[in-house]
Amino acid sequence: MRTPRRLICALGIAALGMFGATPLTAAAAGPVFVTQTRTVSTPSPNFSCRPYGDSFDVLSTFTVELDSIQFYEGSTLVKEIRHVDFTGTLYRSDDLSKTIPYAGKFTRTFDPATNTITITGLSAYTHPDGSGMFAVDPGRTVVNPPTVISDTGPTRIEWQMAVCAALAAE
Repeated sequence: MRTPRRLICALGIAALGMFGATPLTAAAAGPVFVTQTRTVSTPSPNFSCRPYGDSFDVLSTFTVELDSIQFYEGSTLVKEIRHVDFTGTLYRSDDLSKTIPYAGKFTRTFDPATNTITITGLSAYTHPDGSGMFAVDPGRTVVNPPTVISDTGPTRIEWQMAVCAALAAE
């Protein structure tokens, strides 16, 4: 036998010796992969611009693709990671002809044991004139719904203010 084959054989025998006839009952099942696409085509409430001095709300339509990886111990969900990618349109509630496009990419990790959700990545951006990024909300946000535990990026408030200003100027 060649040396590499002997090494592999020896490692296999050593592994059998360590585990012997003991059953491996703690082995976990592999992760579950789920992909979903959802579309909201009727302008629906997103947030209000009233706190920022405007008299309208922001409505949105969007298409979102969710790629989820779910980890289980038995039948119990122990972790879920969602990769989210969406595109859509933001509207003024008082004039649906006033719009700006928006999109986002982020990762949402849910930990059922602590009931926390961690969101990382670029969560929302807009390109009112198509020439460049208008508002960005990158960072890391941890929530225990409905309480925000930490937020290292710009807040949603800053993004909402920028969106309201852009829609007011349309």
